[in-house]
Amino acid sequence: GYLYVATSTEHSGNCAYVHKLNATTGEIIWSKEYNDVAYDYAVSGGALSSPVLGKEGTDLEGMLIVSIAKTPSAWAGRLIAFDTETGDVIWEKTLANYAWSTPVGVYTDSGKGYVLLCDSVGNLFLIDGVTGEILQKENLGSNVESSPVVFNDRLIVGTRGCQVWCVEID
Repeated sequence: GYLYVATSTEHSGNCAYVHKLNATTGEIIWSKEYNDVAYDYAVSGGALSSPVLGKEGTDLEGMLIVSIAKTPSAWAGRLIAFDTETGDVIWEKTLANYAWSTPVGVYTDSGKGYVLLCDSVGNLFLIDGVTGEILQKENLGSNVESSPVVFNDRLIVGTRGCQVWCVEID
């Protein structure tokens, strides 16, 4: 088996990494470096959330989705889809605001995959998982640090503004 990990920049300068590791030996299979990550004492940059592995049997199978915060500037972020075999970038989306919240993969009954991502100013994005195209954007009012939970056709997420949202996914 394999492990997919991504690092933050906490006390380590301005580099963040995404690695594929052999789960038995710890050998690095592939690695990607992002050396333009902003760092300050209040909020580190890099991967502040968990990577998302595309679900087997869907059109996101073989993809790893990673959110990198505070790159290419102190307020921006990147959402990147990697090929799990090669580490090649399938698509990359630069967003005006970075995300602390873990992206979530959601799937239709036919296996079509989407990514939900919440950012540091409260935007909730519905993204086509294959292309990276933003299909819909809603603002929840304030920073989202928590990881959304998806149950059937509903997303539930809490904001730093002390609100809990339930959003129906169409």
